[in-house]
Amino acid sequence: MAEEAKIRLVVCPVCKTIEEIPDFNGPVKYDTLLDNIAARHEYAPDRPHEGLKLFDVKQTDWNSTETRLQIIKQLKERVGDGLGDAFYAVKETFKEDAQKCWRQHNKTMNCDDYMKDHKRLDPGTKHDRKELGLAPMRSEQFLCHFCVYGSVVMQRARAAKGLYDYNL
Repeated sequence: MAEEAKIRLVVCPVCKTIEEIPDFNGPVKYDTLLDNIAARHEYAPDRPHEGLKLFDVKQTDWNSTETRLQIIKQLKERVGDGLGDAFYAVKETFKEDAQKCWRQHNKTMNCDDYMKDHKRLDPGTKHDRKELGLAPMRSEQFLCHFCVYGSVVMQRARAAKGLYDYNL
């Protein structure tokens, strides 16, 4: 029996946010999406926000409006110390960033930045790794993976393989 799909929620009591990120099955040292999110929750380099928490949630539970509200309520009780209904903003950070990028590119159907190195979601540990004498970690995650344009690329690839009756 296949394991049910999950997402992860990163809860920051300082920013008062809950951020949704995809699940990751691998060594934590290769979890570049989590590293990227954590780097956004710092006062300054090496000064992280206190109380940053990570929770696993079933995708089906999160997709259900009623269950999502219950999950958010439980998270606020566990992390937020009962700070009220407006305490947390739920965000899909990478999807929001990708949408913003796509809009900046005028909702393109042919993106010149697609999968370019500057769209790579690096963990932000380059300086620390250099100090430790380690090679830089190169993420295989790109902001483009969360972009609407990615579906156009996928459709074009399938059309090129003859899986559609038309070409894009």
